[in-house]
Amino acid sequence: MKKTTIKDIAQAAGVSIATVSYILNDVKNQSISNETRVKVLKIAQQLKYVPNRTARSLKVKKSGLIGILVFKDDQQSLGSDLKYAKTISKIEKQCSALGYHVIYMQIDDTEPSYKVIMERNLDGVFLINVDQERFAKITPYFGFGIPVFVVDSYIEDSLFHKIMPDVEAGFQRSRELLNEAPQFLIMDRYNNNQWVDVIKHASGLPEERIHIYEHNQGMESFLAEFEGQPGIVLNEFIANEAAKVHPNLIAWCTCHCPEILGQDTKRVTFDLSRYDSFVGVMNSFIDDVEYVHEEKFLKLPVSS
Repeated sequence: MKKTTIKDIAQAAGVSIATVSYILNDVKNQSISNETRVKVLKIAQQLKYVPNRTARSLKVKKSGLIGILVFKDDQQSLGSDLKYAKTISKIEKQCSALGYHVIYMQIDDTEPSYKVIMERNLDGVFLINVDQERFAKITPYFGFGIPVFVVDSYIEDSLFHKIMPDVEAGFQRSRELLNEAPQFLIMDRYNNNQWVDVIKHASGLPEERIHIYEHNQGMESFLAEFEGQPGIVLNEFIANEAAKVHPNLIAWCTCHCPEILGQDTKRVTFDLSRYDSFVGVMNSFIDDVEYVHEEKFLKLPVSS
């Protein structure tokens, strides 16, 4: 099979060979639009372009830096500040075990500055709770071939790996714990609407039986419609509040903090240790430009 060249990419993208070269080699002093960068990088991935090993070793040196970028909730809710604390800690610990240093950055819903990202030569990036629009804006700042993993985000692009709890298994386990089908679902807020839709679809519940948490008053009004009926609450911090007025529920520990729940609260937990293997996959991409990992959905299995 013929090996893809930068000429092939240039022809497919409708740009010059020089432009492709600048983008693939992450040259900073050229005026190239983000739209062109995204287009070229996607075509390079789709055509399975592999840089020459010798040339790559001369031009690109590992920095030993992994980026963790957390996109703060557009609207803060219970547990927002702690929502990804254990996830970040787990990623950082495993990165350290593999010899990497971690750069951590929170990005709010205002116009963010990506200057710190542009100034660093990151070997890999975890984007947490990112919406489709900001994902498209930020990815051009990463060099070609840099592995990007998204967490709790459903990005409509098969080139990127997606890390998420196994919601299908979570609903199955919830039905087993309740001994019947759940009648309602209370959801945490996420920036990524596609990920919200995935959870809703997996629940099998109609829209009127699903509530997106904003405040306790709204949640209590919703729960009043299901007095005595079983249901599911995503996020153990929200579940703690819900259990005060509606004990017949299953708490999903999506923040990985089951210890905050009352002793009598039924719960579904997800295996946080699986991040060891996820970081290992990213490390394989960094070490070997020809490494391929076909499975794009990396799921946290139910652990209890």
